[in-house]
Amino acid sequence: MNSQSRGALAALAFAAGLAGAGCAADDDAPIDLARRAYVVSRESGELTVVDTEAHRVLARVPTGGVANHMAEVSADLTKIYVVSSDTDEVVVVDARTLTVTGRVPVTGHPTHVSSSRDGRLFAIVAEDTSEVVFLDPATDQEVARIPGFTTPHFVRWSPDGRSAYVANIGAYHISRIDLASMQIAEHIALDGFTGPPDVVPAPDEGGFADVQIDRDGVLWAAHNLTGKVMAYDTVAGRKLGELTVDARPWIAFAEHPFADVPLRHLVPSFGDRTVTLIDGAARSVVTSLPGDDEAYGVNFTPRAPDRAFVMNKVRSDVAVVDTTRGAITGRIAVGGNTETAATTADGRWIIAAVSSADRVVVIDPESEQVVATLDGIGRYPWSVTIPGGQNYCH
Repeated sequence: MNSQSRGALAALAFAAGLAGAGCAADDDAPIDLARRAYVVSRESGELTVVDTEAHRVLARVPTGGVANHMAEVSADLTKIYVVSSDTDEVVVVDARTLTVTGRVPVTGHPTHVSSSRDGRLFAIVAEDTSEVVFLDPATDQEVARIPGFTTPHFVRWSPDGRSAYVANIGAYHISRIDLASMQIAEHIALDGFTGPPDVVPAPDEGGFADVQIDRDGVLWAAHNLTGKVMAYDTVAGRKLGELTVDARPWIAFAEHPFADVPLRHLVPSFGDRTVTLIDGAARSVVTSLPGDDEAYGVNFTPRAPDRAFVMNKVRSDVAVVDTTRGAITGRIAVGGNTETAATTADGRWIIAAVSSADRVVVIDPESEQVVATLDGIGRYPWSVTIPGGQNYCH
């Protein structure tokens, strides 16, 4: 999202706030809908709403979902969509009243959801049926269901709005959907492999977990079993090549809304417990740094453009990486398993889910300090979503 889009988003949210949107935990004062973080807990059904500036819990919304996975927010910020994997549905929550207003059936064990760049479509992966489901947030209706994937895991959107790219976590290829025809247009495979119909399975989630697209339109996709990272130009529609990183890479973290952050992408690798630093402009590996068995997330911010923040589950800390020097310069203790986080749209705060402690922490990336700790955030907080910010999931 560019700065103009973020400005429009903030203006819209501010107008909604003036209209009386929001419901605080301690009083009835209205709140800017853009100034929120939505925390989904995996082992309990509540959606926890956090004020990202006051650093307090505003509400806990009982969704009735089971094994909730992540959330997405409508373009006008008035609705939150929570994916309930074990009940095969998406729970719709009114952001102004903080009440459940609907449930959209999505069969096939839905997990990850992402919004198109114009906000007109949501894509939801149905992992058990290997389909991608498209939802219209204006009507809360399913508008398309596309088969032909191999355990789809996440959907990202091209800068021109014409294509959606799907990570197949059960194979050696990614897939491109043509949004005009709502059909798979092509399968893009690693060197030495082919896509459908001759699919070679990648067992045990050994394929692509995500397909993140940087601000230049280059897609970066890490393949778990081969240790390869594919680069694909979504603007020109051509594969740029592959890089070799350390064993069992998870995701190449390349997509975020910040224009002033250098093209330095980090790839956590579980097998070697490392994090590989990639120079996105040069399409080359810079260095490999100490990591974790399960470093599921990396966050960026324009407030500290030459730093990246790596969530370490087993180490129970957040590593600070100097992306210019290629070195870990600090570690932020958070008191539990840190799995995912979201960065606010202005880059001021990183809101991290400390899953094992049932808490979230607010990190000031400039000082590299935890400035607030909020406990009692449901059971095993799993993902964090902030309007206009950097959001991802496992």
